[in-house]
Amino acid sequence: MKLQVRTILVLTVLPYMCAVVFFVRYVLAHPGPVPRWISLSMLLFLVLTIGVGSIVIRGSARKQAATETPEEGELRRARAAQGLKAGLVLYFLILLNGIRLVVQGEIPLRYAIPGLAIDLFLIVVFWTSLRRLKRLENTGQSSIRNPAP
Repeated sequence: MKLQVRTILVLTVLPYMCAVVFFVRYVLAHPGPVPRWISLSMLLFLVLTIGVGSIVIRGSARKQAATETPEEGELRRARAAQGLKAGLVLYFLILLNGIRLVVQGEIPLRYAIPGLAIDLFLIVVFWTSLRRLKRLENTGQSSIRNPAP
């Protein structure tokens, strides 16, 4: 992975990870129910992080695709497919763990529904991205230079 892409990924994910650390510290310092505004702001921050990060990374990928050779393009798509498969497996395991916690009664269902919904959403995103990448590979197109109609 190029240094520019690594830098973009770190700058995209780092603010959210800091917010998660502050949230955990808040929960440890203030036992009891968490105020709703904190939960909603964390969710909004996650959505914005994903949105802004995907826009920035897509622009960077377009620039890279304009100068790469066909062999480099195949290698990039193969690495992207591996990453998508890893993400799909990871979030599927997270979903199974969440279901296990609900079934065992460790987490009430009303608190688990938002987390499980986010897990399902991310599984769908990884699955559709992987299917789109495979479909574009089968037609011989680059997902960045020549998008499918």
